[in-house]
Amino acid sequence: MTARRLDSEIKVLPNGDWIFREAKIEQKDVLEYFRKNLKEAEDGIYIDNQYGEFSENGYLELFGYPLNLIRIWEKDGELFFLSDSGEELPLSSLQIAADSEGELFAKKKDHLFLKYKIARNVSSTLSEYLIESDQGLKLAWKGKEIPILETNEDPKVSLPPEFQNL
Repeated sequence: MTARRLDSEIKVLPNGDWIFREAKIEQKDVLEYFRKNLKEAEDGIYIDNQYGEFSENGYLELFGYPLNLIRIWEKDGELFFLSDSGEELPLSSLQIAADSEGELFAKKKDHLFLKYKIARNVSSTLSEYLIESDQGLKLAWKGKEIPILETNEDPKVSLPPEFQNL
């Protein structure tokens, strides 16, 4: 059974607030559910809702980062990040880059749209591993140097064309 596609009417603002029909979503459990069920499609970002045999994909409009990396630690010779969706992500699964404002963000290597803002406490820990080089900023970790790409990317993701008011 294919999931029904719809406009969730949810926007993520540049400051990271989640808004539904002009009202800020404050309930932590609701935000946690949404973040846990965020998925990426070739035409946007959606919340995957499934109940019983029914499933729907509610698309969002992003002006800010919908996910945050909120903790960093070392385990078994790898750096790990905890996101506010509850995911534990190894550094090896992520690409870290600087956005159009020069702020660091991360995204899974196989993702295009879904990006994580790096929380201030995580940035300050990460800064211990950053080095400047002629080729730009690099993350030096366990004898490896991982380039930090300077991109003109931003967190903005539009609704799929079918939901845009023309």
